Amino acid sequence: MADQVQDWNQKPEFFEFTRGRFVSDEAAQVVCRRVHFDMNELAKTAALSMSARRCIDVEKCPDRLYNKAFIFTLEDGRQIVGKVPNPIAGLPHFTTASEVATLDFLRNVLHLPVPQVYAWSSRSDSTPVGAEYILMEKIQGVPLREKWQHLAPRDKVKLFFQIDRYQQKWTSTRFPKIGSLYYRRDLLSPPPDDYLFQNNQMEPISMSEFAVGPAVGREWVEHGRQSLVCDRGPFRRAVGSREIQALDQIKSFPKLDVMICGPKLYVPTKNKKLSALQASQALLPFILPQQPEHQFGYLWHNDLHDENIFVDPQNPTTITGIIDWQSTQILPLYDHILEPCFLEYSGPELGDALTRPELPPNVNSLPLQERKEVTRSYIEQSLMVAWRRLIKNNNPLQYSTLQFGNTTLGNLLSLGRRLFSLGEAHFLSLLLDLKNEWRTNPAVHNPTGLDFPVLISESDAVTIKEDERLADEGIRMMSYTAREFGDLWPNKGLIQHDQYERAKSELRDAKNNLSSYLQLSSSEQEELDRYWPFDS
Repeated sequence: MADQVQDWNQKPEFFEFTRGRFVSDEAAQVVCRRVHFDMNELAKTAALSMSARRCIDVEKCPDRLYNKAFIFTLEDGRQIVGKVPNPIAGLPHFTTASEVATLDFLRNVLHLPVPQVYAWSSRSDSTPVGAEYILMEKIQGVPLREKWQHLAPRDKVKLFFQIDRYQQKWTSTRFPKIGSLYYRRDLLSPPPDDYLFQNNQMEPISMSEFAVGPAVGREWVEHGRQSLVCDRGPFRRAVGSREIQALDQIKSFPKLDVMICGPKLYVPTKNKKLSALQASQALLPFILPQQPEHQFGYLWHNDLHDENIFVDPQNPTTITGIIDWQSTQILPLYDHILEPCFLEYSGPELGDALTRPELPPNVNSLPLQERKEVTRSYIEQSLMVAWRRLIKNNNPLQYSTLQFGNTTLGNLLSLGRRLFSLGEAHFLSLLLDLKNEWRTNPAVHNPTGLDFPVLISESDAVTIKEDERLADEGIRMMSYTAREFGDLWPNKGLIQHDQYERAKSELRDAKNNLSSYLQLSSSEQEELDRYWPFDS
């Protein structure tokens, strides 16, 4: 029986969001990240899961937006990680159940370096802990973030090869269904016990313990979508139906921190979003890729940033583990984020030639700061060229799908997934582009030569182009504001505690400066307040 060292429930910070403060709707943001559970029971379960007598210490890790994580130190010195989802993380039961099954599949079928699960519960009402939880292996090493900036370019490329090997496994594992992965026993109505996936030899592999069930991606729960009663297939038409349902049932659009909206800028309306959604549904039969490989679903990590990849601190070119597989989905490859987020490339589009960049001949005569910036851009672009060349040679399906994502059809499919939240102005502009190339674009699937399926009048076209211009201006203004703020910018609305008051003050000044720049009247200033994504 596990002995208890102290009352861990007397630490209120365990149950609250403590990483920083939110500059928008803070009270609601905190509530949806507060979890009530019995930490004493979780510590006891951690010890029992490792056949230890007791847990002697519990350390809270820095909060993530969707989870709380803790390190449990056992009496013999071993450590394991406990993870408790915040209410905002996703659908109860399904989000945790899918993550556990996904980790098992990745570790024991694909042999990837992911944490081993020791104990878990996806039913908060059936465990003395009083919350869903996963107790898992503590991955050795340090987050890549601690080492990436200190690595030489050639060492960064060594990491590319490892990521590429993992992604080759993902693209060679093809599922005939799309959704998320579960243990069959955790689904009320599991699909027929058909084959689960095809391997890299295109052989069907049956694994009766697993099944594909409802999607647990965040797009199905964010911005109020969690309350929707809808088909969570996901199938393409289910995505559009979900967005139309959100538009009909959710009272207000989410405020955007990527684009400034309001008077004399772009103003989202229900009719504009509905027009985009209806057009998206009408276009689907014509713009979905028809190649056989795109009729499958692929299991993919869509958030490969430098906190989710762990490396050996003594040999940081060696990956020791990849964490945070919550909300993983099995989707067509064109619906995934195909490049690691830690690359953070912001340079020019590379094209298919993938020509290695060159430093300007006069680089050494440039002023110091300019020389640093030119050199930084050169290294950044060189690394991206190296990455693209690698996947072009080793994983051509991933590369060709990445190229498709930069086309008119690829962008329409991408924007069409979250039109309730954002993107309708650019979606409708791309719609005009597609109309103009309807008969000539070889990627359009239109074997019987049908006319363009969406009616767009000349006046509609004028409005669409003006909305695109205004949306671009709003994006430019928000990007400029973020650059001016530098480290003070509240990424995803979050700021450090000691920077909160200053950030709030400067955000108010930024809004006032914008109002002056746009020469807004008092009534227009009130309208800007309604769209401004930060609290006044």
